[in-house]
Amino acid sequence: MRRLPIVCLILALAARAFASGDISLFPSAGSLGGWNPEGPARVFTGSGLYGHIDGGAEIFFEFGFEELTVQRYTSGRGSIDVEIYRMSDPTAALGIYLLRCGNRCEEPATHRGFPTYTSWGRTQFMAAQDRFLVIITADTGDRQTTAALSAFASDVARRLPQSQAPNPGDRLPPGWVAGSLRVIRGPLALQAIITLGEGDVLQLRGTLTAVAADYPTAPGQAACTLILVDYPDKGAANSAFAHLRGSFDPEIKFLAGDKGSFVFRDYAGKFGWVGAMDRRLTLRLNLQSEPAPKAQ
Repeated sequence: MRRLPIVCLILALAARAFASGDISLFPSAGSLGGWNPEGPARVFTGSGLYGHIDGGAEIFFEFGFEELTVQRYTSGRGSIDVEIYRMSDPTAALGIYLLRCGNRCEEPATHRGFPTYTSWGRTQFMAAQDRFLVIITADTGDRQTTAALSAFASDVARRLPQSQAPNPGDRLPPGWVAGSLRVIRGPLALQAIITLGEGDVLQLRGTLTAVAADYPTAPGQAACTLILVDYPDKGAANSAFAHLRGSFDPEIKFLAGDKGSFVFRDYAGKFGWVGAMDRRLTLRLNLQSEPAPKAQ
């Protein structure tokens, strides 16, 4: 009978530890001058993320969301919010980062303590490091607050795991437009580039990662987009190829092709090419002129 209180205490401590989220990664009270936490940290797990992100949580789930910890810090100068998203793996964190920062993305490089992708502004810092996405936002852009933003970023950087950043761009041919790199794990990320059809048209099934980037074309013309998907084997690639061809959006017109490649015209009047070779599916989008079905 005496064991019951001990078991309850252990369960209570475990629940408290879970509720604390990743607060150990945050600056402690008084460690950054006059900035101190405003109340306890907030932790969001599962569908609770909808309570923090209105209308944008689905893309986090698509990439692989585990937990979000949020802490506000205040001083006499204003407030700074620190958000740390824990994703399922480093590529999931990078995928969200690339979507959110757009062409402000930087290459993996040591930058103010972050050996990874970072993006800076007067009022916001964002980085993907290991499996964490870090967003630090200040309410004003004055010089003192911007300096504090940098101090917060450096403090968080030294607390995060110091792993090598993923570089999905290595799978692509060189020459892609800076800031255009994207990774895709499902239909939402794909739709940010192009709408090809309903559902998981590339058959990524939440386990595969496609990589995409833009490439320059003739002066005055929009860049074309290349998407590469590597499947476990040739059979899976052929299956995805057939599924994509049979699942096109009604606004996309099939033009020509054979069992290994085909050409289409999209809803904007631009051309696209899809080909399956070995275990890889290749998509070339936003082409100005119609390519030959066998073109590579």
